[in-house]
Amino acid sequence: MRAALLITALAFAPACKSVECAKGTIERDGTCQPADETTSTAKCGPFTILQGEQCVPMFPPTTCDPASTTADLDSSTGVTTCIGTGTGGGCSGAFACPAPASGKQTICGQLYNFTDNTKFAATGATGAQCPATPGTSGPCALQMLAFDAFAFAAAPTTTAPQATGPVYIDDCGRYRIPDITPPAGPFIALGIDDAGQPFGPTGVTVTTGIAVQRVADMKNTNVEAWIVDQTTVGTWQATGGPMLANGIYAAVFRQHSCNSAGTCTGDGFANQAGVTITKSMQQQPASDAYFQDEAGRLHIDTAATSTSQNGTTLYAGASVSDGLVYSGTGGLTDTANCQWETHAAASIPGLVFIQTFRPTAVVTHTCTE
Repeated sequence: MRAALLITALAFAPACKSVECAKGTIERDGTCQPADETTSTAKCGPFTILQGEQCVPMFPPTTCDPASTTADLDSSTGVTTCIGTGTGGGCSGAFACPAPASGKQTICGQLYNFTDNTKFAATGATGAQCPATPGTSGPCALQMLAFDAFAFAAAPTTTAPQATGPVYIDDCGRYRIPDITPPAGPFIALGIDDAGQPFGPTGVTVTTGIAVQRVADMKNTNVEAWIVDQTTVGTWQATGGPMLANGIYAAVFRQHSCNSAGTCTGDGFANQAGVTITKSMQQQPASDAYFQDEAGRLHIDTAATSTSQNGTTLYAGASVSDGLVYSGTGGLTDTANCQWETHAAASIPGLVFIQTFRPTAVVTHTCTE
C-alpha cells in the first residue's frame, strides 16, 4: 500500500526540471523543435519572415540622413533607398519620390515640351534644385500648384490651391509635389505656369494642366507634365486649330497600356495614329482638330479626321460636367480585348489641359496592347 501511494505521489508531483533546448530550437509541448518551424497556416506579412514564433522584418531598417538624402520607399520590394539631394548624376541621376504623410498624396515626374515631347530642361542642367527666387527661363521660371480638378475646371480664377509640402523643381525639369491634401473631387489637377504671377498666357509657358487620380497615401511617380509656349498655340490657331481664349483640351493617345506602377507593355511614350476622339461613343467633327503627319505638335491639318503619328487631338468645348464620357475609336489592333480609357475633359478658357489615353482591358478580358 505504501508503495502504491508513493507511485501516485510521484505521478502528480511537479517536474523538478523543465526541458532545456539547444540554441536554435525552442520547447513545444515538452520537446525541442527547430525555432523556425511553422506550426500553423498563419503567414507573415509582406517583407517579413518567421523567426521562432514571431514575424520580423526581412531587411534591417534604413535610416537616411535628412541633411543630404531623401528616403525613397519601393512599395514593390519594401526597400528604402537613400537618394542624395545633391547634383550627382545630373539629369540622368536617381530622383527621389518619397512616400507621403498619412492621408496625403505625393506626385513626382518630369516636365516636357508639348511641341516635341523633349524634356524641358535648362541649358547645361546639372540636377540642381531651383532657387527660391524664380528665374526667367527654363524650369526654374515655373510654379506648380495642386487643385481639386473638378472645382478648378468649373471656376479656375477663384479656386484656391490644395495645401502641399514644399514643391521641388530642379533645372532638369524634374518635379516633386509632396503631401498634397486630397481634394473632395476624384482628381487632382496640377497647374503649371510662370512663377510670381497669376495664371496667364505670357512668359515661358501658357497655363497648362494635367489631372491625376486622387488616392490618399499614394505616391505617383514618373508623371508627365508639359509646357506650351505662345508660339505653339499661335501656330495652332493660325493653321485652323482652336483658340486659347476659349480653352484647349489636348488628348494624347498612346500605343501601350501601363499598370498602376507605371510599367508598360511597350514604349510608354509611343503615340498611336488613327484614333478619333469620341464623346459618349460619338465622334465630334465640329469640335476636334488633328495635326499634320508630323512627329511634333505644331501644324493642324483641317482635313484630318484622326490622329497622325503624334497621336494627338485638340478639342474645343469640353466640359467637366459632361462626366467620364471622353474616349476614342480606332487605332487598336486587339479590339476584342482592348478599348481606350474613358476620362472627363475640360476646355478651360486661357488654359491648355493635357491628358493621355491608353488602351485598357475590356471587362473580364486582358488587353495585350
